[in-house]
Amino acid sequence: MLKYYNIKKYTAIITTTVFFIAVLASCTKDFQKENTPYVGSYFTTLPQSYQSIGAQLDITAQGEDNAGTRWLLPITQQGAVYASSDYSYGQGANWSGFYANLATTNQMLSTMAASPDSAIYTNAKAMLLVLRAYQAIELSNFYGAMPYSKAGKAFSGNTADLTAPYDSQQSIYVSCLKDLTWAVNNFNTGSTQYSFGSNEFLLLNDIGQWKKFANSLRLRYALTMYDKDNADAGPIIADALNKPLLTDPVADVVGLNATNIPNISFDINSAGRGFSFDQECRIRMGSTMWNLMSNNNNADGSGIFDPRCAIYFEVNGTSNWVPYPQDPVTALTDGGDPYNKARDGDWTLDKVGNLYSDFNYYWGRDGNTGSSVGTVPEIFITPAEVHFLKAEVYARGIAGVGQNNTLAQTEYEAGITASLTFWSTMAYTSPIWVENKPATATPSAAAIAAVLTNPKVAFNAANATQLIYAQEWIDLFRQPWVAWTLMRRTGGATPMDTSNPSGYTQNYGSLQRYQYPGDEQSYNFANWQAATGGTDLTSTKIWIAK
Repeated sequence: MLKYYNIKKYTAIITTTVFFIAVLASCTKDFQKENTPYVGSYFTTLPQSYQSIGAQLDITAQGEDNAGTRWLLPITQQGAVYASSDYSYGQGANWSGFYANLATTNQMLSTMAASPDSAIYTNAKAMLLVLRAYQAIELSNFYGAMPYSKAGKAFSGNTADLTAPYDSQQSIYVSCLKDLTWAVNNFNTGSTQYSFGSNEFLLLNDIGQWKKFANSLRLRYALTMYDKDNADAGPIIADALNKPLLTDPVADVVGLNATNIPNISFDINSAGRGFSFDQECRIRMGSTMWNLMSNNNNADGSGIFDPRCAIYFEVNGTSNWVPYPQDPVTALTDGGDPYNKARDGDWTLDKVGNLYSDFNYYWGRDGNTGSSVGTVPEIFITPAEVHFLKAEVYARGIAGVGQNNTLAQTEYEAGITASLTFWSTMAYTSPIWVENKPATATPSAAAIAAVLTNPKVAFNAANATQLIYAQEWIDLFRQPWVAWTLMRRTGGATPMDTSNPSGYTQNYGSLQRYQYPGDEQSYNFANWQAATGGTDLTSTKIWIAK
């Protein structure tokens, strides 16, 4: 496969293309970012254009890493901060990255459809539809309504395509699920199918994996909108359960993976994983997560029953396990510099004065030093999540699937097992991980059983959904934006500290969405105003939220 620096090279080529086409298409300064023709047939091939989509996905993922560390972890309570972030709430990397990719995708689809032998592009079209649906829905979960069906089409040369109205979140979900269903039903192993070759960065042209990925996304998104639109979601959920889904706890994890993309950087321009930690050194292990992983508050860690605790987090400066109170009535300060890169050479460095347990130092270094092979991918979806989604369906008895607590328990325990296996494997195979490295890639049967049988975890039909949401929330540790969606679409049914609800509400609880980037008001004002009524509030609930 082409090395990752070639992805950035093609992005530069395509950016140059943007300039020339923009000049040809319009002389007005009101040229819309969401409609920027990011690719053109004059300069790039289909494989190069496809690879540029990967570059934007990586940049977008790193923007989400930063937003997650600063805001989403305390919002979801997967982490705690001892002081508010110096960085503003929300970020635009996901917005600009999506609209760059949307224009690229639409241009590619148009080119393939116009080909006299368009049938050979069925798999290529399906891949593009899956990636477009994934990125569109995830972006919509940040903002709500957004330009979609008429966006990303300025390459047409029609000046009417230079601005785009906003689609409702419901219509985006329905449209994307339709595309995902088409992809699942049309992926094929025909010998005449066009291939992106070595430029296929995500699943290396494995059509079986693509089908499972697309179908697993169908299950995630149909279940996400079920309580708002069960008429559209129900049949999709039922159908998804009868088609192949992601199952292998490690091999089936889908995301940007160093194994598939040699020399990929998870810290582009020093603004990714490492930056999200060393520039936001206030993040700590919160009491909400701790209470689900330990039987007591013993500082020596003797109460810890979940091995993910020592993978996700680390001890404080005095080698004790001390969670930061999730929402203290009076702010508590902390010291030390636990995410300083100097700790590569000395694990104990910069921990003096560090009173509370930190996120594991290696999360800020994994994928940023030396060889990136074996590092944790930028995750799109995991088999563990798929198991939890299935468990929820069976526990609730939705979508025409009768309530079945036996199947719910089976999937719930499979999800926990898959999660334990994946995170242990990631810590074991990470080349940067030295301290507290698991002894084996796969946890022992006894270690798994200790989690499954713990009173805080053991399946109970009486509160099945609460248990399912809690374990899904724990597994989504490196995807706080997905945990945020889970929290909002379930009406706050994910784990939540209740000791100071007014404090949480004041600091984080009112944050329901991101504000649109400022360029929307500047260059797409009429459509922005129609969508917001002129009031773009972060407290406004998006459609999928209860």
